[in-house]
Amino acid sequence: MLDVLINNAAICFNSPTLYDKVEYTTFEDQADITIDTNYFGTLNVIQSFLPLLEKSDSSQIINIASSAGRLSILKSQKLVDTFTSDTLTIPQLTNLMQDFVNNVKEGTHTSNGWPNTCYGVSKVGIIALTKILARQYYPQMKINSVDPGYCRTDQNDNMGTVDPYRGAYTPYLLATSSSLDEEEEENSGLHFYEERSIPWSYQF
Repeated sequence: MLDVLINNAAICFNSPTLYDKVEYTTFEDQADITIDTNYFGTLNVIQSFLPLLEKSDSSQIINIASSAGRLSILKSQKLVDTFTSDTLTIPQLTNLMQDFVNNVKEGTHTSNGWPNTCYGVSKVGIIALTKILARQYYPQMKINSVDPGYCRTDQNDNMGTVDPYRGAYTPYLLATSSSLDEEEEENSGLHFYEERSIPWSYQF
């Protein structure tokens, strides 16, 4: 049995060499590595642990996302509408994420409405995945995403402005509390930042 699963593993090419930790990585290769790690890796972990989560009476999945995955990075209204559709399925989302990788390799991603950020697209996928799973498993399971802020970690060569302890506070509260947003009837399928649910658009 498993009560809480927090997905935080991710990669972000803030520099093509991960601050001189790896060899130069082209944008084409960044797309494949980033989507495979951040989206497919998270999806595989969730699917592996679902049987244990389903045995719990009060299980939760908390996916760490980012403001980098805000909807406004998508330059196509069609993409926005697709990612936010209440009928979007995991297979369809998976195809979208693979489309981005393929478009990057073909050099057509910008003309198809994708941004020049692999990390951002991966986090769009994570937030969309969160909402799909929330629809599928509520009320049996609560599934939310969290933006921890620009935390000071090795991922950004410690240039972040938010203390990692501060970034971990909202996931901690979600994991240990029954609710963070009493105004939300279901309290699942939400996106949180600094202890409150916020719109995916980041427009307040």
